[in-house]
Amino acid sequence: MIWLALFVAVVVAVVTAAAVLGRVDGSLADATTTMSHVPLPDDQLTPDDIDELRFDTAMRGYRMSQVDAVIERMRREIGDLDDELSQARQANSALATTPTSPESSESSESPDDLGGAEAERA
Repeated sequence: MIWLALFVAVVVAVVTAAAVLGRVDGSLADATTTMSHVPLPDDQLTPDDIDELRFDTAMRGYRMSQVDAVIERMRREIGDLDDELSQARQANSALATTPTSPESSESSESPDDLGGAEAERA
């Protein structure tokens, strides 16, 4: 009888631990690797770099120093992209406001202007 109670207690403890760790319903994904954190590449980030990113887990979650470093890196790159976009928009608006060349203004004369010039020649 004592063995049965001990067996039931062990089964309950294992099921409880599995539920707490998320293994009962499969809500937590399996660990992707047992290797430690691999930092982001030094060149420009791609969406695949972010998709493949994994952090080491610590007792209470992810290692904060790794997450903070990645967030700071993405913040810098987003800032750089915003600066490039701003410069491109300024260059585009500068091109749009540039006056037309004299050649294009000559070809844009109306037919009435040309007819008046021909009448003056005659």
